[in-house]
This record gives sequence, C-alpha cells and structure tokens, in this order.
Amino acid sequence: MAQRTEGVSGQLEGMDPADVMKAVQALREQLVEAAARLEEQLELERRMRENPFAVLGIAAGAGFILGGGLWPVLRPFARSLARAATSPANLMALAAAFGAMRASQSGQDEAEPTPPMAPH
Repeated sequence: MAQRTEGVSGQLEGMDPADVMKAVQALREQLVEAAARLEEQLELERRMRENPFAVLGIAAGAGFILGGGLWPVLRPFARSLARAATSPANLMALAAAFGAMRASQSGQDEAEPTPPMAPH
C-alpha cells in the first residue's frame, strides 16, 4: 500500500499545480452531476413529499445497518462460521477441492493427454 501512495505522490510531483486543480475541479463536477442524476432517477423529492416517514425510516435503517447496528447480533454466527471454516478437517477439504479444480482446469488447457505414470 505504501508503494502505491509513493507512486501517486511521484506522479503528482511532476504535475503543475494548476493542472491538479483542474483535474480536482473536473472530478468534483462529475460527482455533482452523478449525484443529481441519481436524485432524479430515484425521485427523492417526490418521495419525501408523499411519504416522509417512509423515507425517514429507510434512512434510519440504512444508518443503523451501516453503523454496525447488526454486528452484536451477527457476531456469534460469524464467530462460529469462522471457527468451522478454519478447522483442520475443513481446511484440508478446501485444499483438496481447490487442487482438484486446478487439476481439472489444467487438464482442459492441455492439448495432448499426458501418459500414465509407471507404478513404483
């Protein structure tokens, strides 16, 4: 991640500050236009006039979910799922399944069949 930010800062060093400001301004205008288009498509003003409590409820529910309101309820399920997924037996089964998938894909990619191996 540090290499990526260094690359961006290296790119910005060679740019003229006026060009950077123009690019930021263009991005800002595009974001404002996209937000306006989204608002038109969702007809938010009409919906807020017709059903203000429904819009308020949806916004409150979205804020609750995005704010982590469901995490205490979901934590035990996530913990048991993580425990089950990382058990040694399941990890071995997953590794075998991935190996089989890889072998079947490489078998489809090859044009010629490989000769059978001699017994040891």
